[in-house]
Amino acid sequence: MRSFSVKHVKTDKRNGHYIYRRRVPKALLATIGKTEFISSLGRTEGEALVAYGPYHQRIEHMLALAKNGVTGLTPAEQRERLKAMLEVWGADPYGPGHDLNEQTWRGEAAAKLVDRYQNADTGRYEGVPEKEAALASALIGGVPKETPEPTITDAFKFYLAENAKALPEQRKKQEQRLARAELHLIAAVGEDKPISKLTREDARKWRNMRVAAGKAASTISREKNDISAVIAVARSELDAGGINPFFRLQLPKAKVSRREERLALPPEVVEGVYNALSGQRRDLLQIWTLLDFTGARPSEISQLQVGEIIVDHPIPHVVIQERDDRTLKTSWSTREVPLVGAALLAAAQAVRGVNDPTAPAFPRFYGEGGMDRLSQALKRRIRALTKDKRHVPYSLRHNMKDRMRAKEIFPDTARAIQGHAFKGGEDAAYGGPASLEQKRDALVKALGGYRGSPHERQK
Repeated sequence: MRSFSVKHVKTDKRNGHYIYRRRVPKALLATIGKTEFISSLGRTEGEALVAYGPYHQRIEHMLALAKNGVTGLTPAEQRERLKAMLEVWGADPYGPGHDLNEQTWRGEAAAKLVDRYQNADTGRYEGVPEKEAALASALIGGVPKETPEPTITDAFKFYLAENAKALPEQRKKQEQRLARAELHLIAAVGEDKPISKLTREDARKWRNMRVAAGKAASTISREKNDISAVIAVARSELDAGGINPFFRLQLPKAKVSRREERLALPPEVVEGVYNALSGQRRDLLQIWTLLDFTGARPSEISQLQVGEIIVDHPIPHVVIQERDDRTLKTSWSTREVPLVGAALLAAAQAVRGVNDPTAPAFPRFYGEGGMDRLSQALKRRIRALTKDKRHVPYSLRHNMKDRMRAKEIFPDTARAIQGHAFKGGEDAAYGGPASLEQKRDALVKALGGYRGSPHERQK
């Protein structure tokens, strides 16, 4: 068992076989009717590994059913829990029983659950709670052999399980975003409807409800894309029938273009933030400087490790790359960005005296919750200088874009510096990447002496 460490799995001392052994919680003894779950998983580690998953899931369903019942579950979830209950008891999950003996005890168990709700005068059962009714029904006749059609809730749960973000912070935000989309869709439709029954009218109801709520066109568009993706996955992976009614659904046009959703910061705001950060903890000033001089995304700078800041190099630079603990927006975001002028000084200060290459360069703003803390800290300084909500920390990317346009930096080099994706075609398919030297020269030209950065070399 040293090499096979799985929860609730033990070795039978009598024969060395692997067994699943788990105590039943005291609060559930009366409901489940036994003190332990015990089952043989096999003679070898391989057999045990194969048998463990299905049996463990069955027990989890059984315990969830005994503890929480079936209230609020979708038909598919109810079926899984009730099926698990019957299987754990060794009963026929799809019928009234394998033999007369089983049919008898199942009938008696069902009667115990619902007899107290029978009207003595009419003989009808009245006011039977959902949990007791579902249990009694399963005991008398089993559960359907076919899994019920997936509903909206089923589809969202499956999508999240299949596409969950790897990093905790990103996964939390993903869960929150999808939960809002699910809630809004069910509210518009009026019920947890089967995916196959969703119609174009349902999609329009959702759209009109979100518009009436005063949501921005960009917000509605993002939520529509989430819902459409969930339905598409349900149709391909859960065999949900019907059409995707959100496909090509007409949405309200944005009042401002995507380009105008965020604006470059005015020079006085940029300078004002520098002044506000001077004399305070240096990490925030260092991050602001790096954002200003590289045009990188805030998350790309705040999540840097010491080993990704290369100052002892003919062309000092930062390495922006995916790691086990971070992801990037697209594959084009992987890049090296030269450090010019004040950016080199800020970067050198950030790594000075730190010998561990995997250590965070900016510990306060690293890891889970770090981006939120950084965003709030910088937004607070920006809002003291401008009330325009289109002015945000991300706006510094627009400032850099404007500088490079003004100095007529070759577009491919500009994309390479900021990590923008090519749209496709020959530009995306042919040729090598811009060199570090090309990117450094472009930044020197774009910055042109800005806050102590070097001037462009004379040709």
